[in-house]
Amino acid sequence: MNIRLSVIAGLLTFVVVPVSLADAVYTVDGSKLVGRIEQMYKGKMTIDTKVAGKLVIDMSQIVAIEADQSITVEFESGNRLVGTIVVSPDQESATMHTALGDLPVEAKNMVSAWPEGKESPVLAEVKAEAEKVRLASIPKWTATLEGGGSRTDGNTDTLEGRGRLDVVRKTSEDLLNFYLAGKYSESDKLRISNEYYGGIKYENNITDRRFWYARIELEFDEFEDLDLRTTAAAGGGYYWMKDVPQTLKTLVGFGLRNESYNNGQTTSSAVIDFVVDYRQDLDDWAQFTHITRYSPDFQDTGDYRLDFDTALVFPLKKEEWKLKLGMRNEYNSRPQPGLERLDNTFYANIVMSLISGK
Repeated sequence: MNIRLSVIAGLLTFVVVPVSLADAVYTVDGSKLVGRIEQMYKGKMTIDTKVAGKLVIDMSQIVAIEADQSITVEFESGNRLVGTIVVSPDQESATMHTALGDLPVEAKNMVSAWPEGKESPVLAEVKAEAEKVRLASIPKWTATLEGGGSRTDGNTDTLEGRGRLDVVRKTSEDLLNFYLAGKYSESDKLRISNEYYGGIKYENNITDRRFWYARIELEFDEFEDLDLRTTAAAGGGYYWMKDVPQTLKTLVGFGLRNESYNNGQTTSSAVIDFVVDYRQDLDDWAQFTHITRYSPDFQDTGDYRLDFDTALVFPLKKEEWKLKLGMRNEYNSRPQPGLERLDNTFYANIVMSLISGK
């Protein structure tokens, strides 16, 4: 009786315990890789092995495929079969067990393969690309606030402050930038600089590299005797380099510049709008930026404004804080009487990220 019970228990154990199934890939060098076939697509086979993890093998290196699990196979003819695959002992042939019967198959004629019940690699790729496009179309907002200043007491009392706010909305199709900046300084309680400017810039992609843009900027500078300078421009742009770690774009357009001064003088002129915008990420330790703006009078190119803004940005310990060291050069070929043509500003600002855009 005990013997019978032991036999029955053994049979039940055999039935209940699942058989460990495994697929196999045979390569041209005689190797046999055992695991689970995840997919075959675009000339690559992915198999998950217990010993080496996931391996991706070029199909040109595969002689035969064996599948204990039911897989879907698509052939060069466009036909699909579902079933398991058994390889002959000499690896010279393989047979696929399908609902239509046993059919001979060759690895070289397979275009793609994946486990039954799962998505085909083509469908998975299409969905992933669609999700990538969807995410890229979602507006990403970033906002940064930067500022710096100094104060000295002694033989000369000085006070200096400067700041800038940038708000950017970016998608895969366009870019919108709002900005506001200012600089103020005193020496022995007398103002020696008082300047503010701000504007809006919009870019919209035409192709992957070409885009059109429009911008408007307002500026006040007490020591240029400038009550208000308004510049509105539009034109086209091109990305010469667009991929990280380097981006380089140029913008060329035409615009209208209006200026009103404290002495009551007003001027209005058509201008050429030319901008070079460059950025390079220097690994993880710094970022180099440079912007050149050249704006000559359309009829009299000897009357122009030329601005350079060059900076190095260093990340600080906290991700949302950075240190920005830079230099801004503003050149006016025809300033008001008694004023210099060139104005240089050297700055060290702390930059705080208000909205990261992630």
